[in-house]
Amino acid sequence: MKLALCLYKYFPYGGLQRDFLRILKECHQRGHSVHVYTSEWQGERPNGVVLHVLRSSRIGGNHVRDRRFFSRLQKALSNTQFDAVIGFNKMPGLDLYYGADFCYLGRTAPQHRPLYRFMPRYRHHYAFERAVFSRDSGTQILSLSRREKSVYQQYYGTPEERFHMLPATLDFDRKPATDRSGIRASIRQDLNVASSDILLFFIGSGFKTKGLDRALMALAHLPDDLAEQTHLVIVGQDQAGPYQRLAQKLGVADRVQFLGGRTDIPDLLAAGDLLIHPAHAENTGTVLLEAIAAGLPVIATDVCGYADHIVKAVAGKVLVSPFDQDELNRELAAALVSADRDTWSQNGQRYGADPNLYHMPVSAVDAIESAVQRRQQGAPTEKPVTNSWVYLRRDLDSLGDFHQIMAVEGESFREAPGRKTVRFAKDRKNYFLKTHTGVGWQEIIKNLFYFRLPVLGAMNEWHGAHHLQRLGIDTLTLAGYGTESGNPARRRSFIITDEILDTQSLEEFCSAWRKRPPRQAHEIRYKRWLIQSLAQIARRLHNSGANHRDFYLVHFLLQPGVVNGKLHADASRIFVIDLHRMQLRRPGHTPKRWKIKDVAGLHYSSMDLGLTTRDLLRFIRLYSQAPLRETLDRDRQFWKRVERRANRLYAAEQRRLPASNIVPAQTLHSAGTQP
Repeated sequence: MKLALCLYKYFPYGGLQRDFLRILKECHQRGHSVHVYTSEWQGERPNGVVLHVLRSSRIGGNHVRDRRFFSRLQKALSNTQFDAVIGFNKMPGLDLYYGADFCYLGRTAPQHRPLYRFMPRYRHHYAFERAVFSRDSGTQILSLSRREKSVYQQYYGTPEERFHMLPATLDFDRKPATDRSGIRASIRQDLNVASSDILLFFIGSGFKTKGLDRALMALAHLPDDLAEQTHLVIVGQDQAGPYQRLAQKLGVADRVQFLGGRTDIPDLLAAGDLLIHPAHAENTGTVLLEAIAAGLPVIATDVCGYADHIVKAVAGKVLVSPFDQDELNRELAAALVSADRDTWSQNGQRYGADPNLYHMPVSAVDAIESAVQRRQQGAPTEKPVTNSWVYLRRDLDSLGDFHQIMAVEGESFREAPGRKTVRFAKDRKNYFLKTHTGVGWQEIIKNLFYFRLPVLGAMNEWHGAHHLQRLGIDTLTLAGYGTESGNPARRRSFIITDEILDTQSLEEFCSAWRKRPPRQAHEIRYKRWLIQSLAQIARRLHNSGANHRDFYLVHFLLQPGVVNGKLHADASRIFVIDLHRMQLRRPGHTPKRWKIKDVAGLHYSSMDLGLTTRDLLRFIRLYSQAPLRETLDRDRQFWKRVERRANRLYAAEQRRLPASNIVPAQTLHSAGTQP
């Protein structure tokens, strides 16, 4: 086969670039004719391949240079016939794309203000990403991360059949050093780090994306006794200046070294005590696997595609989203004095001995060859363009097109103007289908008048469920989504979710407390777990930039679990549902009024449950993650507004009931003990 491999820039220290070289060598070893197209090549040139360096002006930002390279690439490819054009960066016209990068539309764009979408940089990245992942594209995708695959499908509806999952990507050249103790002593001597001192590594090109600022702040916040003996060594090819200035500002510059790009990574890993990788975004994070296999414990954020290997190997700590700098500071300090580090190291070495971790290039080239053969045999690569956007999980492929799905009948569960929910069965499994048929211009105008974004269909629920899943909050399991384009007032859409079995709403479960409050020890423990879970869900939701808007007990499903005949938290789960009005923003940017609305909804819906003052204060402390006296003083106005809103909701409900009296609500903002 004659293959064209395209990459914006090659340098020997990047993870993507090393994967590129390994796949290139595997293609060459199989006898394929390989042509490489790049704008720059640093380092040794590979043997047996044709290298085309398409140089152009370096004027302009990265997006300008990338577009300039693509223009030259198009001209070069038009002069030669290839069996497949394989891109290692997103660009139009690819037959296959090696998916080492995270979703720009889902990960990067939401971090900016709305006006960012009008900038040339956004338009470039979005257009090139859409050319690869849109449902109408024929590009096959070699995917390294199931987590990132779900993000692409969330935003582009990319069909399942276009993804080819690849195994983890460890390189034989990065196998752990054999003489660990000897190499450890030698490297530490070179770095002028005493054998008794603690050596942290931060490894990766792209300091901003990989969270070097967070690592420096964590180093600066170590307790004095730890700080004196802890050093941070940064390895990677990037602009060090801004971070050297940050280290100076934080007072840790004397304990920080920048080594630049290095090829002796296994030796460096052997010399370290812990790898810190608090990335803002990371599709995979190959260095996490390399560290685990080398016996170096890891602290990383859960946005890294390979973070699950840390959990599987029990080789470190994974920080859950949304990121909290204080949590990183605490976890780093705890890890450096923990006896668990030796256990993590041994676990990692055992995990890294698995030969399946080193097979990625073989699997990638197998997928390339299969894709070329299918195309040569006349298999269709593109789907016809329609005005509807449809994603279906493979078990629902036979449901039909958009119009057929909208017409699916079943047991009616709920119906409101413009919205209907039915339960239907397929292959002896139950699903819920929620259809939207448009809200009308009157509803849209009314919402805009009150400075609220109107709910135009199932999209909020689709994005909301994905968001909660990535936060680690139990919610709906998505099986399908579809929407039409066109008139927003009459836009039709649907969402399909799996039925959540053996559950009841928290409102229903807790209603028994009115007549029989929890009194036995296991009942009180279970009630406290419920309060803790709701507080943590609310806190993580709001810190992530989201709010629910219908945050009532009826919209939480409890799947109670029993151990030894008693309700037990470890066997139970809480699911957040009814996400059709959920709002998403940048992390940390949930407006206070929406936080108040959510928390007041919880308070209002629990007013008749007999909760004690201590229960309410427990929720406040857990939600605030601060000492109770501090939060009651600092956030006094917040909790007063929560109470006022909850009381208004409760009073309005009581007025709708005949001959009822308003029961005084528990006060949120005054301290007290359990009566």
